[in-house]
Amino acid sequence: MPASLSPRTLVLLTVAFIAAIFVFAGIYTGTQHNPMPHQLRVGVVGGDLVATLINTGVESKAPGEFKLYTYPNQASLRQAIKDRKVYGGYVYEKNAGLMITASAAGKAANTALTLLGEQVAAIFKVPLQTQDLVPLPESDSQGLSSYTYQYGLLVPSFVFAVLIFMFGYGLSLVWRLGLIGAYSLGAGIVGALTVDQIVGALPHHYFALAALGALYAATAVLVTYGLARVLSYAGLALAGLLLILVGNSVSGGSINQEFLPGFFRDIGQALPNGAFIRSVRNTVYFDGANTHRAMFVVALWAVGGLVLALVAEALPGLRSRRKKVTAPEPTA
Repeated sequence: MPASLSPRTLVLLTVAFIAAIFVFAGIYTGTQHNPMPHQLRVGVVGGDLVATLINTGVESKAPGEFKLYTYPNQASLRQAIKDRKVYGGYVYEKNAGLMITASAAGKAANTALTLLGEQVAAIFKVPLQTQDLVPLPESDSQGLSSYTYQYGLLVPSFVFAVLIFMFGYGLSLVWRLGLIGAYSLGAGIVGALTVDQIVGALPHHYFALAALGALYAATAVLVTYGLARVLSYAGLALAGLLLILVGNSVSGGSINQEFLPGFFRDIGQALPNGAFIRSVRNTVYFDGANTHRAMFVVALWAVGGLVLALVAEALPGLRSRRKKVTAPEPTA
């Protein structure tokens, strides 16, 4: 067994873990305890006058919560929802209003749009009809499977990166990167097999889920390993903060990112966790619409982690060469 730590060190660790409770509980609860929409994209069919009336009425009660886009007809609105340009939309009719939603894009957004439709119907004094254009299936009734798939890939990948950093230093760079590549490929294959074929939460998209899963697993490993190679154990802590704590809390897995507080909403769009979840949702429920941007974000983080690892690998060689040049001549 390893040697026991000193009482002082154990006391400091105890205080540190208590402080960690404050950080974890504060971030997770602070971001999601009172979700309110911000600039949630909504389409309107009925002309500019109708859109202006809706915008005026909504802004007076819920300023900044929705961003309206006008469409010439119901068909174009439906296509915009399927293309992930808007979350839903209101179709103005003289005798009744129609609110079209897509619960597969997020239940929080679906609920907010339904409430918006009720407000608009009250403004025009007409009954409201609702239609879920892209509903969630029974296999993913709460729309959380993309989030759980992400988390199931993230934690093992983070731990694998820690193991490579701590115990793989004796291997060559080619070996270490080869192991990371093999792990990422296997993680994607097994992860997709689990959520698609075995559990059946996200069925009928095995190959796409495997490819996305492999990319995300590689991202989590490379970012963690790259930061660790540059900053040592501080890098591991930073990776855990970015990917596990902040990344998960602002990922948009449990609530849409438009419902997060301002600061967390902004960074959530740029972290790989939320980008992966968006890519999975868009792939499974929207035929891959508007997925390329999210995949680009994930890939960019993977490249960044790889660059950090390569730079850290090169720096010791640069230092040793510099020492050889500047070392004083031996005296006789």
